[in-house]
Amino acid sequence: MFRTVSQMYREQLNSLMTTLRNTSPHFVRCIIPNHEKKPGKIASLLVLEQLRCNGVLEGIRICRLGFPNRVLFQEFRRRYEILTPNVIPKGFMDGKEAVRKMVESLELQTNLYCIGQSKVFFRTGVLAQLEEMRDMKLTALIEMRDIKLTALIIKFQACCRAYLAHRLYQKRVQQLSAIRVLQRNGLAYLKLRNWQWWRLFTKVKPLLQVTNQEAVLSAKEDELRQMKERLTVREEESVTNEKKIHQVLYA
Repeated sequence: MFRTVSQMYREQLNSLMTTLRNTSPHFVRCIIPNHEKKPGKIASLLVLEQLRCNGVLEGIRICRLGFPNRVLFQEFRRRYEILTPNVIPKGFMDGKEAVRKMVESLELQTNLYCIGQSKVFFRTGVLAQLEEMRDMKLTALIEMRDIKLTALIIKFQACCRAYLAHRLYQKRVQQLSAIRVLQRNGLAYLKLRNWQWWRLFTKVKPLLQVTNQEAVLSAKEDELRQMKERLTVREEESVTNEKKIHQVLYA
């Protein structure tokens, strides 16, 4: 009841500031295109006067004079480090120092940027230029990666073709060798099939194999006898060792 106008105004202002701090406000400027309320018709002078009265043109002018674009150090380094490879050394580095090295490497004019405590500020158009440079760099890297991938695939295909061709060549060489052996044996057989000594040899050869079988059997018997002798010696040694162990345990 006893509140003055100034107290009411202060309370309303505090309430408004509290609401603004607790929310993310967005300001929308409505522009009337014409007085007739018809679609597709724009009165240039009317729109220009509204922009002047709303302060839009003045705001744009002020932004151009100042540093309207601002980026955090971490975000700037993460996004534009691709433009300055090998400038920032490996390991931990202060964000401000890293941004300073990156900006110096980009060769930007000193009047186009300003480094603050946690953000870097740019004049109008600088970030757009950096984005364009970044897009060109990414496009070049993608093209280079595609070229390397294509070269790698071509090299792999060439190795596969060389391996298959080498296998086919080896197969043909073996076939050629087999054909020559068959031809040589066939010619030798045609020459020797009517020779009397060859016929005699073919009849005597099985008898020679019987003699060889007897020699092989005798050699096997000798080997078996030697193995039996070795086995007997090992059994005697085993019995002797068991006796010694028994004497040691129960002595």
